[in-house]
Amino acid sequence: MATTSAPRITARVDYDTQVLLTQAAALSGMSSINSFVLSAAVEKAKRLIEQEHRIELTDQDTKKLMAILDKPASANENLSRAFNKHNV
Repeated sequence: MATTSAPRITARVDYDTQVLLTQAAALSGMSSINSFVLSAAVEKAKRLIEQEHRIELTDQDTKKLMAILDKPASANENLSRAFNKHNV
């Protein structure tokens, strides 16, 4: 019977890093360094991905965007022709 195992992530660290991670894991109530590191990595990954998908505008840019959205574009000749061609 074949067994399926989850992918693994491993890392070699120096002594000071091991001590640091051990202390942080204990302070956060994690059962192991692996649990702490995995939790921290997942949290960081989600934050980075969310930042990459978010658009932040300055107040000035927000005002410009709102002004553009409030003023509908007028249809040019090509747009009108395309609309009439496909809206029969």
